[in-house]
Amino acid sequence: MRSGVRYTPALAVALVALLVAAGVSAWVLGGRMFEGVAPSGAPGTPPMSGAGPSQVELSADAENHPLSEAVRSQLQRYFDAINSRDYDLWAVSVVPERVAQQPREQWIASIDTAADGTIRVDRIDDVGGGRVLAMVRFVSTQSLEDAPPDLRVPRICWRGAFPMVGDPPRLETGSAGSLLSEPC
Repeated sequence: MRSGVRYTPALAVALVALLVAAGVSAWVLGGRMFEGVAPSGAPGTPPMSGAGPSQVELSADAENHPLSEAVRSQLQRYFDAINSRDYDLWAVSVVPERVAQQPREQWIASIDTAADGTIRVDRIDDVGGGRVLAMVRFVSTQSLEDAPPDLRVPRICWRGAFPMVGDPPRLETGSAGSLLSEPC
């Protein structure tokens, strides 16, 4: 004598009905937008136009790093310098080698029409030797003539790895490919 579940026609019909109901529900709900509040650590969406607010924000993950406030403060100086065309402020937010590579006139010409905003530090990683790597996203606007040659659009969403060193941590010269960009 076997024990167990007996499959009857009524049970089979109930299982099929349950599967059909689940499939229809998934299909109907799959195309719907859900409203509500995003988790506190979720990144904001870029604004519909312009660069957005210029305050540097930290994700919940970045806030947990011991240098989070120092990194945020230096990045705030860096972006404030760009937005206000203040070379001297920029020069104290980056390492001296970077200042030497980009004299005042060259730097001002490179950011002539740029405005940066919606700035968020997603993560801060220790990379050894007193260095950290800040994973940053931001939106920039600029005239088409000042846009990167491979992305001639007025508004760009950037994601990048910003190496920083020292106390306070200053931005080093980034490596090629450390910034990803797309129109937004």
